[in-house]
Amino acid sequence: MGAPVGNRNRAKHSAVVGLVANYLDAQGIGVTANRRPARISEGIGDVRPDIDAEGLAVTVTSRVDQRLAPDLESAVATARLAGADVGALVMWRSQRDIDQSYVVLRLADFAALIRLARPS
Repeated sequence: MGAPVGNRNRAKHSAVVGLVANYLDAQGIGVTANRRPARISEGIGDVRPDIDAEGLAVTVTSRVDQRLAPDLESAVATARLAGADVGALVMWRSQRDIDQSYVVLRLADFAALIRLARPS
């Protein structure tokens, strides 16, 4: 979506998205981090996820007080609008290394992710 999920600090959100993208890239997973416009008004209609990874749309939250259901629903909606096969939510955990973040999927998206990972 145009604004970071539940984040008031756009600079912090951008930094966390960068950390997630760099971590995935270092793990050999080709990803594209989608930068947000500097002005909120320029992001109207922007339905790109924070990170694109071959059929997987990743939304990142840097919110300290986690809200699982609303943030996951927002991530799934963003994935649908972006035309991705799977939507996932990365929940950054303050004061921890980025690899300690949680990744949350609906069961249906988990099954789709497994299907995408299987060789044809």
